[in-house]
Parts: sequence; structure tokens; C-alpha cells
Amino acid sequence: MDASVPPMSADAAGRRAYIGGVGLILLGGVCLSSGGILIRYVNAADAWTILFYRALGFVGLLFCVNLYRHGRQLPRAFRAIGTSGIVLALALGGGFTCYVLSMLMTTVASVSFIISAGPLFAAIFGWIILRERVSPVTWMVIAGASVGMGLMFADGLAGGHVAGVLVAMGLPISFAIMVVMIRRAGDVDMLPATFLAGVVSIVIGAVVSDTLSITLHDLLICVVLGIGQLGMGFMLITLGTRYVPAAESALISLSESVLAPIWAWLFLFEVPAPLAMAGGLLVLTCVGLQALAGVQRERLIRRRGIGA
Repeated sequence: MDASVPPMSADAAGRRAYIGGVGLILLGGVCLSSGGILIRYVNAADAWTILFYRALGFVGLLFCVNLYRHGRQLPRAFRAIGTSGIVLALALGGGFTCYVLSMLMTTVASVSFIISAGPLFAAIFGWIILRERVSPVTWMVIAGASVGMGLMFADGLAGGHVAGVLVAMGLPISFAIMVVMIRRAGDVDMLPATFLAGVVSIVIGAVVSDTLSITLHDLLICVVLGIGQLGMGFMLITLGTRYVPAAESALISLSESVLAPIWAWLFLFEVPAPLAMAGGLLVLTCVGLQALAGVQRERLIRRRGIGA
């Protein structure tokens, strides 16, 4: 090493890793936010065919990643996921299904705003299943978000697309189950379970779809959805959260729910109804406030640790 170049301090290296982590999470949010417009660009394939080929692309990517991570120990990694991994795979596979269906049944904005409520559902499920304490602030945020989702249901009733809103509710629920199962599993790598979630989606699409025939145009979009939107989105956020505190990661991940309605407005000229927009913004605000409270709490803990 050149003696004229001073070594990077631990603080500087940590800061650089933090900035890189934030960038990865933001990029992951951008990838995930593209799902709505990509699904709408499919010409002829129905929801179940889209689900099948999207999951096929996702599974192909996740298999390569799992093989790279575990090599010859891959069978052992799959056995290690246990019951928690199976539950995660079933829940997440159901969530993948709800995503495709809801994007074709209601507005991109409504689906995106409902997705943002995932951390609140995770808090409730963590309280029920893992006996994790939920703070009074979180309960107030959950109450506020419930009002917002109620407004979106009201808009769905008025606009005739309440079924889409109901299906979209499966997304934050599946996210919450995934988070709780990961916490329950401890140090076990749950990436193989995520692969199995894609397999669940493939099975659902194959069983329900009348035909799996697809045009080259639609196939390419579905592959991009599976590899670029879903696979890369998940992996970038997973990598980024290694360098960014959990509460801040949750806050930055909201970029998906903010960007998706913007893409729909710019490229699809889709403008949600005022009631749906009001409810969605209320949900997004509540989740954002909860994440900000978590950021402040983590910073306070770090300061106390430094001062100790």
C-alpha cells in the first residue's frame, strides 16, 4: 500500500457502507415500484399466466443465488428452513398471487398504498405470535392506518372495484407473516424459503390458468417482472439492510409505495379517485411516522451506548 495514502478510518468506512446500503434499498424500491406499469403493458396473457411466467423468472434467479450461496450444502439449507420456512413460502407465494391479481383489478396507487401497511401488520402479528411488545405510538399509528384503509374500501365500493382492494389486503398480510417467520427462525437463512414461494406461485398459476400459451412480447415482460422487478428488488433491499438500521430501512423502503403511483400517472395516465388518494396518503403517512419514530429510537439507543 502507498504510504502517502492514509488508511480509511472505521467511521469513514462505516459511513460509506451506510450510504451504499441506502442506495441499494432505494434502487430495490425503484425495481419493485415498476411492477404495476409492467403488468399493465402485458397485451394478451391473463393474470394466472402472468403469475406463472413471472414466478418462473423469479425462481430461476433465486435458484442461482441459493446455489452460489450454499453450493453443495444447498439440500441442507432447504432442510434447515423447517416449519417457519414452509409457512413463509406459502404466505409469500400467496402474496405474489395477490399482487398480480390486484394490479389488474384496481388502481396501481391503491395496491401500492395498501402494500405500505405491511410493517404495521407485522407489528400486530409479532405481538400475537411472538409476544413482542407493541408501543402505544404503534397502536395509534395502526388506528390511523386503519382509517386510511377504510377510506380505500369506501372508494372501492363506490367505484366497483372493492374486490381488488380486498385481494390487495393479502399483500401486507403475507409480508407480515414473512417477517414474523424470519424472526422466529433466528439465524437460519430463509432465502431457500423465498425460492419455494416462487414455486408455490408457479403451481398456482399452472393449476388455475386455462392455458399457458403466451406471446413473445408478454413472455419478455413477465421474465423482466420475475427477474428485474421482483428478484432484483428483493435482493437489493436485502443487501442494503445489512448496512442500514432496521427502522431506517423500513422508511427508505417506502420509496416503492411512493414511486409506483407516480409511474402509473406518468406512463398509464392513471389518476386514483380523491377518496382512495386520501386514504392511501393517510396510510403512507402513518407508516412513515412509525418508521421515523423507530429511527429516533435507534439513534437514542446508539447515543446512550456511546455515552455509557
